[in-house]
Amino acid sequence: MIVIGAGPAGCAAARILAKANLSVGLFDKAVFPRDKICGDALIPDAYHALEKLGLVESVTRIAFPSQGMRLIGFDGSNVLVRAVSACVPRLELDELLVKSAVEGGAEFLPGHELVNVVNEDATNYRVEFSYGASSVAARAEWVLLATGAAVKPIRRAGLLLRAESKSFAVRQYVRNERVSKNFKELVFAFDHTVKGGYGWVFPGPDAIFNIGIGFFGSAHKHSNARRTYERFIAKMPLARDLMRDGEIMSPLKGSPLRTGLSGARFATGGLMGIGECVGTTFPLTGEGIGKAMETGILAADSIISQSHLGRSAVARTYTTGISRLQPKYDVYRKAEFLFNWPYLTNKLVTHAAGNLYFRNKLEGLFNETTDPAFLLTLSGWRKILFGSGNEART
Repeated sequence: MIVIGAGPAGCAAARILAKANLSVGLFDKAVFPRDKICGDALIPDAYHALEKLGLVESVTRIAFPSQGMRLIGFDGSNVLVRAVSACVPRLELDELLVKSAVEGGAEFLPGHELVNVVNEDATNYRVEFSYGASSVAARAEWVLLATGAAVKPIRRAGLLLRAESKSFAVRQYVRNERVSKNFKELVFAFDHTVKGGYGWVFPGPDAIFNIGIGFFGSAHKHSNARRTYERFIAKMPLARDLMRDGEIMSPLKGSPLRTGLSGARFATGGLMGIGECVGTTFPLTGEGIGKAMETGILAADSIISQSHLGRSAVARTYTTGISRLQPKYDVYRKAEFLFNWPYLTNKLVTHAAGNLYFRNKLEGLFNETTDPAFLLTLSGWRKILFGSGNEART
């Protein structure tokens, strides 16, 4: 087995395959530990995947646990959404995941950048890498591509359908011991300054905060990310307070996001795309770690259970499994219109703050126990905009 990319998706697949006593080569162009631009937040779907991998306790030891997710409207209205959540820098998370794959039996080969994937015959693929000044080739019956949002490797593997990334995010690390003493929540802020997206402030280990903004849909095409980030910092009281006496730990960095389970083929023959290269980052929420691992596990399980039936059976099983997620992604993508209308996101927050029934619906959305389609119904928005006296309030 060849797994290309040692992020959450690749490591999850490599660990599952190796623990099934299959020979696995886990390749990555970077030398670890390496940083990855991300919000660093773990929400329930990430914990579900980590549980399948047997890594919940290991990750919990290095993560900063939160008491939930606080949504803040542009007028200061806010509501706390309960969910198992935490924050851990990707530098540390991905290092742990690589080690877990190696402990499971995979061979890790850093510093290998994908050059080409050649389908030699009905049995093997030849995968070519550049390694320093040299060229290296490896052969395997199955190849999993887990290279993230970068377009070049998706094109080289022959899975690319659309080069354009639907979303974009920037983030920065800031240390503030004073603020960290009483800060235990993942904060999502909906404000006029980030039109077409939202801002976040996530507390992490060692009093280091991950602060950033994300644009969804095509909003990033019409905005200057750095300027918007600076306006967000200047406008949001919490972010201003953090920056007032905080220590800047990193420059502002940005990255495209491939969202909506779109833009790439899921599988062709014995080659499968997993993680963000096939758009596993959620529209609307921007969460991607959990679903990346979930697709890696799904691909690995498809190979283990169906490989004796051939490439077509494995590809069909994997494609069917990942397609079951599509309806939820479609709803989230349609609901991105909310970010273009701060008045609506503000009403959503204020309604949830005063209405226990609706707050439970939002919590179910993040915990994946509620159908997110309620965000698109006329009756639902009538209740949000005009209220209802028939539901429990707090």
